Amino acid sequence: MVMFQITGLVLTLVGVTMIYATSKHQKLLAKSLPKPAILVGLILLLFALLSWVQLLTTTAAVFTWLFTIIALLICVPFSTIFKSREPHK
Repeated sequence: MVMFQITGLVLTLVGVTMIYATSKHQKLLAKSLPKPAILVGLILLLFALLSWVQLLTTTAAVFTWLFTIIALLICVPFSTIFKSREPHK
């Protein structure tokens, strides 16, 4: 049971991070990922939903999946706060 939870969280985190990293405004990577990586991120999010469905009822799984996606879409961009910056020249 715990494995489905961990799998759902990790797949959601990686999927959201891949979608965020394709944006031209992202600050995680030096260069943004190519646009087809969005498709890979969406597929990972779909697999995360399947993992949540294995653990919870369908309604609870969809709610948990959406809540996790929304929370990570807020948190992932803020993770760049902890990244070291280059000094201004």
